[in-house]
Amino acid sequence: MSFLCYLCSNMKKHLLCAVLLAVALLFVATGCDWIRASLGKPTSADLALLREAKAAREQAVRDSIAAAEAERIRLEAEAAAAAAAEAAVVRRYYAVAGAFKEDIGAQLYEDKLRENGFKVRTFDFKSGLKVVCVDGNDTLAVVLRDMAALKKLGIAPTDPWVYNTNQKLHKPL
Repeated sequence: MSFLCYLCSNMKKHLLCAVLLAVALLFVATGCDWIRASLGKPTSADLALLREAKAAREQAVRDSIAAAEAERIRLEAEAAAAAAAEAAVVRRYYAVAGAFKEDIGAQLYEDKLRENGFKVRTFDFKSGLKVVCVDGNDTLAVVLRDMAALKKLGIAPTDPWVYNTNQKLHKPL
């Protein structure tokens, strides 16, 4: 205060010094926001609101990603369950495309059949053979049509034959 009074010594009124001191204190306390508001810039309150809005948007994005991931996992689980349920269903007749002693031979042949548009089912026979079949049906006529398609393509290592699952030559699934 004495410094301001020294500056104001030429002034007759100490009231002016007190007003200048009050203005200086007011400027120090709120000067930044006052200047920013005067220039049309956002104040500290505006900046706090913007930070909160940005944090809310970022949280919404994280929540959306988490929900999409949960939905993806759910759909994969449903697809796996459906595939397992389909695999567990044993039809009565199958068109056998080939029988193999080694797993690798059966796998390679399965891939070849899938590339040609067939649904493939492999049975482990009690004799130790891996029997690769075209997806079966409960109607013999459909399976005979699959056999004809295999013969037409000429990709079967042997002549296709019909396997009736009632014979129980395969190991239990």
